Amino acid sequence: MMKNTIQIRKTVRSVFILVFLLSSVVYTGYAWSAQGNLKKVTLKIEGMRCITCPATIKAALKRLPGVINVAVSYKEKTATVQYEKDKVTVEQMIKAIKNSGYGAEVLPGINSGK
Repeated sequence: MMKNTIQIRKTVRSVFILVFLLSSVVYTGYAWSAQGNLKKVTLKIEGMRCITCPATIKAALKRLPGVINVAVSYKEKTATVQYEKDKVTVEQMIKAIKNSGYGAEVLPGINSGK
């Protein structure tokens, strides 16, 4: 009976290690595939009148699924967004900003080739 218990413990431990190793491989594969899907866009923002406006814009953009990172500059009047291209569109970002009370458009010149 003791040999069976030891064998069961070894089997359970082996299965646990195998599951752990496979889960890290799956996660790494997802991270690599998602990285190829990432895009960056810089939007010109209109209507920012105070230093709290960037927080409102950032919150509106972060609520969109697929938005990874947002940097809003009050001084430059821009929002730079890193996003997953198959989960969110630039048009959806512009709409979210407009729904927050601001104007937005793609900044010409800076976004070519991204």
